[in-house]
Amino acid sequence: MHSLIFRTSFIIFANMRNLHVYLALLIGAAVALVFGAQASAQQAFTPDCIGGETATSGLCVIDIETGEVVAEYHADDFFTPASTQKLITAATLLMCYRPEQQLTTRVFYDGTISKRGHLSGNLYIRGCGDPSLGSQYTDTPPDTFVEEVVRAVKEAGITAISGRIVADDRAMAGNPVVSKWLWEDVGNYYAAGCYGINYADNRFTVTFRTGEPDSHPRLLDITPEVEGLHIDDYYLSTNRSGIDSAYFYGAPYEYTRRLYGSLPAHRETFSIKGDLPDPPHFLASQLTEALRRAGIKVGKEATTARRLRESGQSLPAYESDGNLLLNHTSPTLAEMLRHTLTRSDNLYAESLLRQVELAVAPTSTLSGSIEQMKKIWREAGFPIDGATLYDGSGLSPLNRITPLMMCRLLAHVAYSTQDGDLLANLLPRPGEGTLKRLSPAPAVARALHLKSGSMTGVQCYAGYYTGRRTYAVAIMANHFSSPRAQVQKEMADTLSRLFLTLENDQ
Repeated sequence: MHSLIFRTSFIIFANMRNLHVYLALLIGAAVALVFGAQASAQQAFTPDCIGGETATSGLCVIDIETGEVVAEYHADDFFTPASTQKLITAATLLMCYRPEQQLTTRVFYDGTISKRGHLSGNLYIRGCGDPSLGSQYTDTPPDTFVEEVVRAVKEAGITAISGRIVADDRAMAGNPVVSKWLWEDVGNYYAAGCYGINYADNRFTVTFRTGEPDSHPRLLDITPEVEGLHIDDYYLSTNRSGIDSAYFYGAPYEYTRRLYGSLPAHRETFSIKGDLPDPPHFLASQLTEALRRAGIKVGKEATTARRLRESGQSLPAYESDGNLLLNHTSPTLAEMLRHTLTRSDNLYAESLLRQVELAVAPTSTLSGSIEQMKKIWREAGFPIDGATLYDGSGLSPLNRITPLMMCRLLAHVAYSTQDGDLLANLLPRPGEGTLKRLSPAPAVARALHLKSGSMTGVQCYAGYYTGRRTYAVAIMANHFSSPRAQVQKEMADTLSRLFLTLENDQ
């Protein structure tokens, strides 16, 4: 480009008779120098190269420092984002909480403790929707919370409880699952409900032994043991393909899970996971049994605030009249977001989305949290009111957002927050987490930090490129007919061409 300006200047001086013509050329070349990177980057994206004839695709790239769109294609069109929607949830949380923020689950007791250690009252678990409580994805063992409560009860001198353990799950109201999720997903571990008290990732594992093809598998074990849980596997069979195509079906608070489909034949053990019907009650029951094993008598069986309400009973005002026994804190928000984005954990995403409304209200609902999220972005000057958002995880196939909206939110968080690199550093790079199958050019891969999103006919990536300059990027493909591996390769090639062009034009 610089050589073009030099050649244009030389011609001007060599032929003054056409000065006005060459002056126009000189100005045009200077303008091209300023906007050359954008034009070259735009050309690097081939609109029809992704997904085959039936596919629709879109792209947006924004320069974080200037806020300028440097490449776009159908950037204002709406696409199903799949799990890249978790980035919207993460970006919103970083707008209303500090990265070091922790969630706190509190344990209270009411009544009095006699000299012999008899508590004439109840124990209450006051939930906050913490998805990490008893989770296998934290640095502490899953039983840590229960053990902490047992220890705190002993330290308070309590040897017997006349009442019961009550799980106060009022922090999150409404349907625990999203009404716009697919029925084939609800009941499975990856579509677990979101409750005021979540525990042990809200899941259970069923283990089978499989025999000959077309035979019925034998149920060996359910872990953990859930009182009242019934697995109806009447329609389950084995197959020759070696593919697990079995799905649980069941609603929140219902203790029958129906299992349809088939499992690979000739397996000594084969496990599949479902979602707990009532995690708050499960935790209260687990704690009751743990106290009894520790020699502390508990007079009545566990219950929850929901169960008391449905039976016409009111929950005592234990938080003001009772005594605080324990504060249990979660990992930091940044740590929970890292897990959410790296492993694409839907339960974490849904639970953290509900924290958006809990920042301004004592209880939260899904609709209230989504409206509060939209309000936050309206006030920031980047409205997403036109987007169709039904959840925080992207599991609903009815979600819609544009690549431009996605990039604007990402760019704003990177530019305006105290630690602008935080969200990028929470994301996996190609070869890590859910990006194992994304293979752009090595020089580009080193600077990419992306969240993937995939479901039937959907493949999306969004996040950041941190090279000589930092960019927010979103690339989306819907309705593709090509094999997913080919779509992923085409997207990787597009990102490689795009960012190599931007780097070379700087």
